[in-house]
Amino acid sequence: MDTRPGETELHAWVDGQLAPGRAAEVAQWLAAHPDEAARVAAWQAQRAGLQALHADLLAEPAPPHLTRALIAPPRRARRFEALAAGLLLALGALLGYGAAEWRRPPPEAAQVAAPGFVREAMAAHAVYVPDQRHPVEVDAAQQAHLVQWLSKRLGAPLRVPALDGEGLRLVGGRLLPGEAGQARAQFMYEDAQGQRVTLYVSVLGSAAAPGASAPAAFQWRGDGPTHSFYWVDGRQGYALSADLPRARLQALATAVYRQLEAPAAQPGARGNPQPVGPAH
Repeated sequence: MDTRPGETELHAWVDGQLAPGRAAEVAQWLAAHPDEAARVAAWQAQRAGLQALHADLLAEPAPPHLTRALIAPPRRARRFEALAAGLLLALGALLGYGAAEWRRPPPEAAQVAAPGFVREAMAAHAVYVPDQRHPVEVDAAQQAHLVQWLSKRLGAPLRVPALDGEGLRLVGGRLLPGEAGQARAQFMYEDAQGQRVTLYVSVLGSAAAPGASAPAAFQWRGDGPTHSFYWVDGRQGYALSADLPRARLQALATAVYRQLEAPAAQPGARGNPQPVGPAH
């Protein structure tokens, strides 16, 4: 892809509104234009931050006076609703079943909404995996420095799983922006065929004010050819992304989880996380 995507198309890519094929082309273009990729990454961080504002209010019940209004609307409102219903029925008959099918959301919309860090992980995977010249900021030869640097920026000790036994070598890693200005880490792996896998690490909240926490359990998300297995363990959220079959990616996620949890595991205290969520 040589032609620069328009601003509208770049925003559509950030919002996940492009068709999978076109989204992949835009991602490849961004990988070849790091300045533009950095600008788009800032949009992604801003979008995630806006989505995080007052997210807790979504779970609150509706105010009683609004609920009462919905249950027993005024007489004038009922007349208006009857008129509107008639117009909608007429319009539906005019447009027909085909229009309803056109408006039907894609299968991905049926998936459980993923946390913000998972959407960030998949966007970062799409941007940096195609990059052949600068896929990482710090390469695997400086792994000790990489881990120390990212641990300091994220404010928590990080570990880099070794996946050589799974046929993947560590390429390196980079620092990325997350929601509300929080730092994120991305580690990239590659197999002998050049297939790349990324592990995205986020720290949720702080030690004084912890964020989301849940027992470790794998969740799956698919966005075009890219799949992710993600889980939250304590204050850390992980997302493993790749253009791989689901079974293969789940095996890799299990290997990553075992390595991350091995030192802290107590005999019989915790098993492997079980995959949950919709099956595809």
